[in-house]
Amino acid sequence: MRVAVIGAGITGLSTALELRTRGVDVTLFEASGRVGGVITTIERDGYLVEAGPTSLTATTALEGLIDQLGLGDQRVMPAAAAKRRFIVRDGVLCPLPHGPGSLVSSKALSGSAKLRLLREPFVSAVRDAEDESIASLVRRRLGDEILTYLVGPFVSGVYAGDPERLSARYAMPMLFHAERRHGSLLVGGMREAKAKQGVVRQKGITSFRDGLATLPNAMHAALGSRVVLGTRVVAVVREGDQWRLQLDGSGQRSSTLVDAVIYAGPAHAIGGVGLPTEAQQTLAPVAAMHHPPVATMALGFPRAAVEHALDGFGMLCPAVEGRTILGAIFSSSLFPGRAPDGHVLITCFLGGAREPGTGRLETAEALPLVHRDLRELIGATGEPTFVHHQRWARAIPQYQLGHDAVVSGAARAESACPGLYLTGQWRAGVALGECIAQGQEMAARVVAERWMSGAA
Repeated sequence: MRVAVIGAGITGLSTALELRTRGVDVTLFEASGRVGGVITTIERDGYLVEAGPTSLTATTALEGLIDQLGLGDQRVMPAAAAKRRFIVRDGVLCPLPHGPGSLVSSKALSGSAKLRLLREPFVSAVRDAEDESIASLVRRRLGDEILTYLVGPFVSGVYAGDPERLSARYAMPMLFHAERRHGSLLVGGMREAKAKQGVVRQKGITSFRDGLATLPNAMHAALGSRVVLGTRVVAVVREGDQWRLQLDGSGQRSSTLVDAVIYAGPAHAIGGVGLPTEAQQTLAPVAAMHHPPVATMALGFPRAAVEHALDGFGMLCPAVEGRTILGAIFSSSLFPGRAPDGHVLITCFLGGAREPGTGRLETAEALPLVHRDLRELIGATGEPTFVHHQRWARAIPQYQLGHDAVVSGAARAESACPGLYLTGQWRAGVALGECIAQGQEMAARVVAERWMSGAA
């Protein structure tokens, strides 16, 4: 069986590597000259910057992949202080509560919000399958303050999204199903967490000594010549029981014949692959998914120039605080080797669905705004000694209300075109660990289905 995978982001790499492990003749095509998609590690002037995702969360799929690739000795774990996370309230960094005891003393929430949180299990539940926005669900069960100061900033941190527009069912399925199955977010969350104990080796967040790019680079090395860079798939055409891919590599046209095709690229690029008409018609909602612009700005300062202890993972800025940045990660406090001795590195996030314009700003426009926020919030004085500004014109796909049309459209396209498969960050989870699992599951599905159809 010969299989082509389109797109060498983390999902495509995971799919191709799992197919190879299962003995499949696989080729991975990537239009750009590098693997890893948005995973971008920059080393300069003694700083190590993650200009895209900043860390990985442990999952069963990730742990197995690290073991398979022999990356255990390159792994780095976060400092103990990383468990502390801050929210900005009234211009002050307040540690987020991490348990019942800290909830009582936390200044992140008012007394009335804490009481509302404790009353949540007694709020009447909605148990139908109808979708609603994250904001609507949280407002119903927990109130406006918790939406404003906890859930809203969390949504900005994960999706760079707007909780009023994002689907609770797809963007925060744990909350959605907790109410439907258990009648309460708190009760459901505790029961789900207990049920999952022992499923994953609990290691929290992680990275690598030389940055996150270590992972896709190791996957590329394991796949070797099966990865074809700088080659764009311009058409996918059915030929009997097989598929012919029309390829464009640096202006040179060629083609290849395969038994199955897996599209693992971004949603916004799916229209340029030249899929069959019957697939394109059902995939219109996929191509139309919103991807707001997001920028990262990593700033280095002498340690003495920052007043705050930076004793935590970072901070999130609720929209009501009126800040330019969505939040910031204290990168040099999180993992070792991120800044030269005597210096700190702070990675800020701008733009998203909340303020898309700031995600498009040039460095000269964005830097003073970001520096002002850091000066007022953490006491960062003087000019930064290091700056790296990275803009992503189309960043994280938004699982907005109506996302069911995306999911069902992908399923109908696969049904209409046997041998064509679709996966990626846009379909079943945006986190890197989720993308790795999606890729591995897709590989297993393809092998099983093609074997049953007699193609293997």
